[in-house]
Amino acid sequence: MRFHEEVIGIAGLVLLATVLGLFTQAWGWSFVVAFLLYVLRNMYFFAQFLRMVKSPDLVAQQVPFGVWGDVFDAYFEKSYKEKRQIKRLRSETDQVQQAMNLLPDAHISLSKNFKIEWINHAAEDLLGLNQRDVGQLITNLLRQPEIIAYFEMADFEQSVEFYQTHQSTQRLSASMVPYFQHHFLFIVRDITAEHNLAQVRRDFVANASHELRTPLTVVTGYLELMQDELASFPPLWHGPVEQMSSQAQRMQNIINDLLTLSSIEADSYKTPPDVIDMQDVLMALEQEMHQLSQNEHDIKFEIATHKNLFGLVDPLRSVFVNLVSNAIRYTPAGGKITVRWFENKQHQLVFQVKDTGIGIAREDIPRLTERFYRVDTARSRSSGGTGLGLAIVKHIIERHQAKLDIQSRLKVGSTFRVIFPTAMVRDPA
Repeated sequence: MRFHEEVIGIAGLVLLATVLGLFTQAWGWSFVVAFLLYVLRNMYFFAQFLRMVKSPDLVAQQVPFGVWGDVFDAYFEKSYKEKRQIKRLRSETDQVQQAMNLLPDAHISLSKNFKIEWINHAAEDLLGLNQRDVGQLITNLLRQPEIIAYFEMADFEQSVEFYQTHQSTQRLSASMVPYFQHHFLFIVRDITAEHNLAQVRRDFVANASHELRTPLTVVTGYLELMQDELASFPPLWHGPVEQMSSQAQRMQNIINDLLTLSSIEADSYKTPPDVIDMQDVLMALEQEMHQLSQNEHDIKFEIATHKNLFGLVDPLRSVFVNLVSNAIRYTPAGGKITVRWFENKQHQLVFQVKDTGIGIAREDIPRLTERFYRVDTARSRSSGGTGLGLAIVKHIIERHQAKLDIQSRLKVGSTFRVIFPTAMVRDPA
């Protein structure tokens, strides 16, 4: 601390004023002159300090005495630390950027307004961007309809797939990751090989299912004839014929579900999306589910909103049927099933099915939408389940940018929610 220097300086000015007063006998003016000198000194150092603050590279020629020396020293120390920190951060940033340049996937740093801040080398190769594009809106450079819709909806919890160009066979997948405050990392990866492999798998499943359908139809036909004439068969044959018919029907259900799944994955819908009258859909669903239950369950439908959806009516109807029929299948007789259609606080439409059934273990919930995955294999087979229902549900709701939320407790019950984005909401006519 240089407080003592400041005291000495003030004492010197007082002494100067005293000497001037002795010589001039103008004591008042002498002390005014000393005070003005003190003020001018402070103003000078204050102006010098402001210049250093505005121009950090400017260095004072000499450190003043007194309290201003302490101010300058503190500023120099803080400035030195900040410069070292900035230098270290720049070095770390350069290392991170060099590492990201080695990644095979495109990484693009975006501002809160989706303007490009930085791109890696893969973004240049994969998307045709360059460093001159920094500062541009990403949607001005990537004009694919899927990308435009992705940023307009601003629902970045899911990824989006698109082709590099209209003529290109290169399939890309993009996702958005928020980081820091109001910044995003836009990541694009090439999934052409995965997409082609999935297409081969879909083609195989579809072709195999079609080939199996014809001989299975013949077998099923003969089994139906045998069931019609079952009374004329020896009693020993009754059980095997019934069992063969049950297994043939189960195989038929699997083939139908496989064909449905292949159709959904291939986007081979015969009708375009349109506004769905949810009141009609839910009323028909209620009648159908009461018939399926055969009055063994307490089924209630609660319609809390009259808003509609924009989408594909047949696939979405199959989603609703699948979820409610699953609740009926896995809820013992006398149990309660509540179906709700409502609008949540985020103005999203929600289709909810809540039951008091057998429930699902926590570790099984993440795998429910996998193909052929069954929590209870014996029960699924006895109830006619194929293990493909929720896989079909997952694909359909993903095509509609919706989400499937599952909550369940063993021996308590389950709640399935399909949450539709606001972009799909339509007001009633």
